[in-house]
Amino acid sequence: MVRLIDVANYAGVSLGAASVVLSGGKKSSIRVSAEKRERILAAAEELNYIPNISARRLCGYSSHTLGVLVDSEDAAVRFRQLAAIEREADRRGYRLLVAEAHENPGKQLLNCRTLFQYGVDAVICHANNMDSEVMTQEKVVFFGAEPLPGLPCVYSDIRKGYAEAAAQFHREGRRKTVLLIGEQELKYDALRARRKAFGEVFPEGKVYTIPDRANDPESVREVFGEFVESVLIPEKTDAVIAQNDLWCMALAGELLRCGKRIPQEISLVGQDNSEFCCCRYPALSTIDPNLEAFGKAVVELALERILHPEAPVRSIAVPTKLIFRETTQNRRQV
Repeated sequence: MVRLIDVANYAGVSLGAASVVLSGGKKSSIRVSAEKRERILAAAEELNYIPNISARRLCGYSSHTLGVLVDSEDAAVRFRQLAAIEREADRRGYRLLVAEAHENPGKQLLNCRTLFQYGVDAVICHANNMDSEVMTQEKVVFFGAEPLPGLPCVYSDIRKGYAEAAAQFHREGRRKTVLLIGEQELKYDALRARRKAFGEVFPEGKVYTIPDRANDPESVREVFGEFVESVLIPEKTDAVIAQNDLWCMALAGELLRCGKRIPQEISLVGQDNSEFCCCRYPALSTIDPNLEAFGKAVVELALERILHPEAPVRSIAVPTKLIFRETTQNRRQV
């Protein structure tokens, strides 16, 4: 393991000079020339030096580390959000420490305390099944699908994507739009937000609750096959927004099996813009979560709480958008 003294010796400088440069130098009277600073930074990079976080915290310096609390059994899109957050954190010179818990607020609180004990500068927490103490921490920011009054939060503006879908359906002349959503919609912020947005954008639309076994790969086709035959076809539904892209893909397959033409007779829109959306026929139109903007907003808000804890608490809404593919009609065809 490369030590600070190893970097100093390699650069031909004093230990104090190396310490000032690699810790930020804000709390030291030692002055280092630009030339010497470059030598130290080059030596640290060549030796692959990793600063001791605990030592930096003891000296009162930033650890340049952010903690993240996530649900270990969450949807795949949540981990794509995490990847976007990591990319933005890295761009800002920060690393991530990730702790996981599933539907266990007590464990989430323990993980939050542990992250702060490890010296993170702030904690980023997904807004599901939160412990009340986590919500009172000064340097915790939240991310999810709904705003959290009084708390610093980044959330997806799902309504924006739904409004674009509504405009597309209107151009196609659709009259009967439905939303397919999971049984546990009140339990998860993403499902609550999607139902609310749908109700606002499609006041005449219908919402159907799909049983949890649709999340089982062995059962998903059976569930949607039954739904197509017993509900969608008899009710002459002509536009569907599915809870996620996997459901949309299964639904498309069962509609085609039953002889329905997509998008001529029925338009489909998934959610999350998963990688496989373009890998099937017809390719899935979907609501894109705008992950790069989301990651940027989360890190921006975390750094704001670190650097300006006295600033008023605010929320950031990140707009979603509709991606047009083959399960909705091309605008030239409408």
